[in-house]
Amino acid sequence: MSPAQFALRRPVTIIMIFVSMIAVGLVASRLLPLEYFPAVDVPFIGIEIPYQGSTPEEVEREITRPVEEVIATLAGIKRLESKSSSTGATIEVNFDWGEDVAVKAVEARERVEAIRDSLPPDVRRINVFKFNFTDQPVLRMRISSERDLSGAYDMLMRTLIRPLERIPGVARVQLEGIEPREIRIELIADRVVSHGIDLIDLQRFLQQVNFSDSAGLIRDSGTRYRVSPRGEFRSVEEIEDLVINTEGLRLGDIADIRYDNKKRTYARHLDRKYAIGVSVFKENGANLVDVGQRAVEEVDRIGNSSEMQGINLFFLDNQSEGVTESLSELLKAGLIGALLSLIVLYFFLGHVQTTLMVSLAVPVAITITLGVMYFLGLSLNILSMMGLMLAVGMLVDNSVVVSESIHREHEKTPGDPEGAAVRGVRAVGLAVAAGTLTSAAVFLPIVFGEQDDISIFLTHVATAIVVSLTVSLFISQTIIPL
Repeated sequence: MSPAQFALRRPVTIIMIFVSMIAVGLVASRLLPLEYFPAVDVPFIGIEIPYQGSTPEEVEREITRPVEEVIATLAGIKRLESKSSSTGATIEVNFDWGEDVAVKAVEARERVEAIRDSLPPDVRRINVFKFNFTDQPVLRMRISSERDLSGAYDMLMRTLIRPLERIPGVARVQLEGIEPREIRIELIADRVVSHGIDLIDLQRFLQQVNFSDSAGLIRDSGTRYRVSPRGEFRSVEEIEDLVINTEGLRLGDIADIRYDNKKRTYARHLDRKYAIGVSVFKENGANLVDVGQRAVEEVDRIGNSSEMQGINLFFLDNQSEGVTESLSELLKAGLIGALLSLIVLYFFLGHVQTTLMVSLAVPVAITITLGVMYFLGLSLNILSMMGLMLAVGMLVDNSVVVSESIHREHEKTPGDPEGAAVRGVRAVGLAVAAGTLTSAAVFLPIVFGEQDDISIFLTHVATAIVVSLTVSLFISQTIIPL
């Protein structure tokens, strides 16, 4: 039994199937994440191990080489590069496209943690990170003011950064151009030499006297006391008065101690003036447009608060606006193309009802395609939207051919519309299926073939075209004769 015969014998079943798929597509179109570019994991992981106050040679010998040896055991490595500097080690690992970068990042961290005992004991952090094309900031701002903002770190964190971090879908907010204040101990060289101070012993002593720990519980007559020894410094004066040797020498006698801003090796500017940068990043899978709009609304609210008076917030880049404008332009171009297709169809068919029936294939196929894209884990981005726009002109081809064939058979046997529909579909069914599958076959190697830096993006275009063409084939074989 052909699809056309089944559709004519089970019209309610066919209609309910398509109505259900359209309903799912409409719901999925609201749930599809909007992106500028597709969420593609670059086959790359980076390992960063900060180690201040050393030499590149020591970093290479003590950190870089041991880490390189264990990372080289990962499968699928294409290239491994490392850099040793006075601030630490950086190792970059590139894999072939198609590798699961999230799994590789976990394996890399496990291998590095396994040799942590062989690394210098004062290595504090081991950062393993990967890169995704959606990891770009959703919103970038600059903060400027006529007043001095060098000491406004705590105020900006409380007033601006923390509220932005609480927005649903925001992964993190990065503050640049201003750093928290820190205790700076600058040793006076001649005094250190004259008193014979060993710098390594001094560093170890300072680490020992500044602590906060838990010493457990003490039970006394049914009462429990939690013991927490604290040796934390509470003021600059306490650090200055700290005795560092048996002769009563104090730290303030050999060093200048200040509670000052951290030195920066970079700067952010706006109109050639000092400014502070703020970057808002979204979570993976979150809707870029929704997150961007919520962030802008929150910034506008914060900008009107009393604490932010005299401080200017300038939007440097807003990806949500770019995505909305780009998708709107593509949608407008698609609608214009569909309208022109409708006019051309009416010019050739010369029948209003047939023209509207054939044109119905376009929104139905696109709606169902959006549902399939949602279940495939794809997003609505520039590339997938381009694929839908390219498919608009091809979606009506099958329906036009089938409709014309049915009309020709109906003219031969006016009293047998059902037979004319079956014969009309049978006459051109094989040719229509072959033409559609031939067009889809051009894009299938992109979807199922070997992935590289080009095909990984074209997959979104190809998927939209292949799915929509397949749906249009079923529409021409079932809905049109029905």
